[in-house]
Amino acid sequence: MARHMARDLPESVRQVITLGAPFTGDPKATSIRKLYEMLSGDDMDAPQSRAAWHANRAPPSVPTTSIYSRSDGITAWQNFLEIETAIAENVEIVGSHLGLLHNAVALSVVADRLAQPETGWQPASCEFH
Repeated sequence: MARHMARDLPESVRQVITLGAPFTGDPKATSIRKLYEMLSGDDMDAPQSRAAWHANRAPPSVPTTSIYSRSDGITAWQNFLEIETAIAENVEIVGSHLGLLHNAVALSVVADRLAQPETGWQPASCEFH
């Protein structure tokens, strides 16, 4: 949702930080696909689902940080990778999908990103990698 808002209203969004948010790759590359489809009523193979997934791949025009883990356990880590640019980065940490919300390293990255000035954004330091 934050990525959509940042694309649609970039003047209202300072930056986007995602924690284990799948927005690229294969939407079916998740261990909870059947549960998601059952609860949401969505069919991941339906044209409208594919179109929505594809539309969310476009990077926002504001600074963007994707925090992800190869050991996520829920979704394929490739689904978290942002197209890296001067204002978009991927930060890999070790942890589980649900653990990202209280992972000390992930929270340090979030704090570092939030401490960035509104102008002069810099990628996260390599000490987080």
